[in-house]
Amino acid sequence: MSKERTHIFDMSATRIDYGALQSTALHRIRAKGVAWAFTPGDFADLGDPRSVGKVLSRLTTRGVIRRVRRGIYEIPHSHPIAGVVGATTEAIADAIARRDGLKRFASGAAAANELGLSTQVSAGRTYGAGPRSRTVKMDDATKIHFSKRSGKVLALVGRASGHLAEALRNLGRDKIGEADLKSLRSRMNTKDRRQLLEDLRLVPAWMRPLFKEVARGV
Repeated sequence: MSKERTHIFDMSATRIDYGALQSTALHRIRAKGVAWAFTPGDFADLGDPRSVGKVLSRLTTRGVIRRVRRGIYEIPHSHPIAGVVGATTEAIADAIARRDGLKRFASGAAAANELGLSTQVSAGRTYGAGPRSRTVKMDDATKIHFSKRSGKVLALVGRASGHLAEALRNLGRDKIGEADLKSLRSRMNTKDRRQLLEDLRLVPAWMRPLFKEVARGV
C-alpha cells in the first residue's frame, strides 16, 4: 500500500496521529512539486478539516510552505534571478477552482495568444469559471478574476472548440482572416478539428462558419 493510502485518521478514535498526518501531507506536497498551489481541501481524504489545518499551520511555521492568503498555500523556493518565489497565478487559480468546484479555463486573450491569433501577452489573471463572477485579491498588486460563463460555454471546457471560441470571442467576428484560418488548421490535429464540428451548436452563430473553415477537410 502506498504512503498516500496510509490509514492515519479514524472517525471513531479520539486521538489523532499528527506526526503521521504531517508526514503524509508533506509527501503529497513534495510529490506535486514547487509549481503546486493548494488548499486544505486537497488533503480532505487524510483527516478532518481541523486536523489538516493544524498540520498546514505547523508546516507554515517551519517555512516548508507559505500561505498566499487565507486557505491558499504555496511552496516557497529559490529562483536564480527573482529570489524566493512561489506558485504562479495560474496554479493559484487552479487551487481555487478545485476548492470551489469551478470549471476554470484561460481568458480569451490568453487563448488567442496560444493559438497564434494575437501577439498580446495576457496577464493571465482573468478566467472563465462558472455561474457567477468573483474576484479574489491576492495582494495589493494581484487580483484573480473569475468571470461568469453560461452553461453552453462551460460545456466546452477542456475541448479545442472551447479554447478557439474564447479566442474568437476576445478578438471579435471581423478580426479573423484566411491566413489565420489556415494557421489554425495546421495547429489543430484531426481530433481537435472534429470537435469543432461536434460542438457547433454550443457556439454563437457567427462563429460557426469559422469553425467549419478550420475543420474543413476532416
